[in-house]
Amino acid sequence: MSTPTDIRRYTVRKTAEPDPTEVIPFGRVKTTGHPVGLVVVVGLLVIGLLALPEARWFLAGAFLLGCAWGFFLWFRHR
Repeated sequence: MSTPTDIRRYTVRKTAEPDPTEVIPFGRVKTTGHPVGLVVVVGLLVIGLLALPEARWFLAGAFLLGCAWGFFLWFRHR
């Protein structure tokens, strides 16, 4: 018969938040909330515009609507 384990050994960390100065990557693209993420997004947008001619109008419209929505959210939350 095994003895019951001491539950106090398994304590939860005081903070569940990661260190704010540490960049924690996720997915294949290793940029999270960093200015280089803008470079990645612009690069993917340019590749999409050049490689997919039938999707140019869709991507251009999505980009414009995304910029307008982002400006609205930025303006509202600043």
